[in-house]
Amino acid sequence: MRSMRSPGSTSIAALPAAGAAFLFGARQTLAAWPILIGRGIFYLVCMAVLSALWDKVSAQRLAHTLATSLPPGGLTLYVGATEWITLSVVSIHLRLEDDIRSGALEPHLLRPKHYLVQKVFESFGGMMVRLGAIGLAALLALFLSQRASPPLWAYAYLGVLGVLGCALGVLLFTLAGLCAFWIRRVLPPYLIVQKLMFIFGGLFAPISLYPGWLFGFAKLTPFAAHIFYPSLQMIAPSSGAFFEGLTLQLFWLAAVAALVALVWRAGIRRVLREGVI
Repeated sequence: MRSMRSPGSTSIAALPAAGAAFLFGARQTLAAWPILIGRGIFYLVCMAVLSALWDKVSAQRLAHTLATSLPPGGLTLYVGATEWITLSVVSIHLRLEDDIRSGALEPHLLRPKHYLVQKVFESFGGMMVRLGAIGLAALLALFLSQRASPPLWAYAYLGVLGVLGCALGVLLFTLAGLCAFWIRRVLPPYLIVQKLMFIFGGLFAPISLYPGWLFGFAKLTPFAAHIFYPSLQMIAPSSGAFFEGLTLQLFWLAAVAALVALVWRAGIRRVLREGVI
């Protein structure tokens, strides 16, 4: 059936439909502007709390760690970038769970537009609007705090890596959502992914503060590409780190997208063979 093709086999002709889904997701998120404002306020509150914590930590200048070379308030700038990214990722796993568990997925399989591609690109659209809105809140917080900030070109690096990192986060949450083909609730796999982001992504502290062996492992995971490499530009901006992060992001975007396609096909086969449990 044409509509059951995997995302990897979606033809170029499907790109306009994906673009339309992207615009729909963006417009839908903009229409819910009170929620956007709430997210911006939540971001500011988080940063007010976390900045007080990390300013104390960075003041200790931990020996043999990146903390010794951090600019004043560097950890706060780093965490500000990580929160900007994580709060911009759309909860696609909940939408997938609802459609799969309720049976709303089946009618979509009869339509010419690929269901999963539509949902992913719709989430990308909402993600971009969130990035812009929370980014404005972040700039406001930076202005009000009067903190020293990295050079302007570091923000360009952060922008590129932040968008790609968010897209990778959407795909990781997509994997968690597709688990609904086999389990009734996707909260457990979502929590596993989320905690791996905390540990290997460096959500609340740079993974470069870890012991060498753990840092070497963590930076090769998709979670570091999702959070750490974009946020690193706020404390140690460099073109070398940018291109290293960009390479890892492109690799993991392709790898996770391929894994999403495989899990989707396996889930569809299960539904056609056994139905939803």
